[in-house]
Amino acid sequence: MTDPINQINLVRPGGVATVAFADGGETMRICLGYLHDPDDGLLAEMKANRDPVPWQSSKVRDEAIGAVERRKDLDVETRTQLLDWIVATPYFEDT
Repeated sequence: MTDPINQINLVRPGGVATVAFADGGETMRICLGYLHDPDDGLLAEMKANRDPVPWQSSKVRDEAIGAVERRKDLDVETRTQLLDWIVATPYFEDT
């Protein structure tokens, strides 16, 4: 098993990283990140209707929901759609 102390996680601008998980690695969203990142930002994911990247935990997902609710740079329709998208996205562990 890999020692987690020696793990390096590089978080992409959209808040996605491959994290040591069980006996390998899993790609997951570990923070809200830059919504407009064309590669893995939440808005790009939602607008392209791609399979959503799972959240690391329910806590991280809930923090993202709160952050989107507080953002002032989103119009009401986009905010509503994005919140629905986030709520429907699964997560790996409940912390």
